Amino acid sequence: MGKVSFIIVNWNGRDLLHECLESVIRQTYSNFEVIVVDNASQDDSVDFIRANYPTVNIVQLSENYGFTGGNVAGYRLCHGNFIVLLNNDAVLVEHWLESMMSVMSSDSKIGLCASKIIIAGTDRIDSVGDTFTTAFSGTKMGEHEPEHCFNERRPVPGACAAAAIYRREMLDQIGFLDEDFFFNHEDTDLNLRAWLSGWRCMFVPEAVVYHKVSASVGELSDTGVYYFSRNTVWVWIKNVPVRLVFFSVLQRVMYEVSSFAFFCIIKGKWSPFLRGKWDAIRKIPHMINKRRNIQELFVLPPQIIRSELIPITSYLMLRLRKMM
Repeated sequence: MGKVSFIIVNWNGRDLLHECLESVIRQTYSNFEVIVVDNASQDDSVDFIRANYPTVNIVQLSENYGFTGGNVAGYRLCHGNFIVLLNNDAVLVEHWLESMMSVMSSDSKIGLCASKIIIAGTDRIDSVGDTFTTAFSGTKMGEHEPEHCFNERRPVPGACAAAAIYRREMLDQIGFLDEDFFFNHEDTDLNLRAWLSGWRCMFVPEAVVYHKVSASVGELSDTGVYYFSRNTVWVWIKNVPVRLVFFSVLQRVMYEVSSFAFFCIIKGKWSPFLRGKWDAIRKIPHMINKRRNIQELFVLPPQIIRSELIPITSYLMLRLRKMM
């Protein structure tokens, strides 16, 4: 069915690597290679891998290039026809890759597959795929719902890059992760490019992953808020088809106002949120240049796009109910 390349980006994750790598080497589908990219860790991550996993290829970076830069560095060394992105705080069931490859090999139009990602230590979902709102923002599907509710294979708009598989043919066409994003919503950007270019994504419920959510960066850290604030703007600037820009403007304003209220007024994250917006605005010309290169790839008709987007009002009401 083809060779698979795992890319695992690590930054000071020594305590996470054992479970993660053990789950990879125990996969029932055996035609794969493993590449760990270390983002200049200050712990003994690299020594630990060398001592315990001699078959793993290690890429040592001189500084922290983030999730995107780390994965791009690993991607350059991949020999596989299929690429797996896996967080170092994620643990796979033994048949994860076999299940994913079964689906990928069934249809050449499937460009990526989403895992059933469960929050470690619970029976609750982290993600069963990603979807998009009418503001062209990304959001997790099934978040915090009981895991037993998701047992059927089905098409979804995108996959959470904490544990996902991609067809290399698709990545050669639409591009890989955008290094400028560094961290956060880089998978939303990739998902939108794939979806708008006509590639299919499938949710594979047998491909179970246990995810120690935000173990590497910290939940609602200043770092996470900054990159969320900045990158959501760039996703919109780069990817909204020209015929839908006017349609999405009001939706976008509602999304940005609600984000401001949540992060700044409720959570008090004024500094990282506003710095993120400022840096997003400063680099809009750069993102518009990137936009020109990718818009010609998009083939999905506007009426189809609009019909599959979640209304921003419905999304905001759902988030409000989860907060209460």
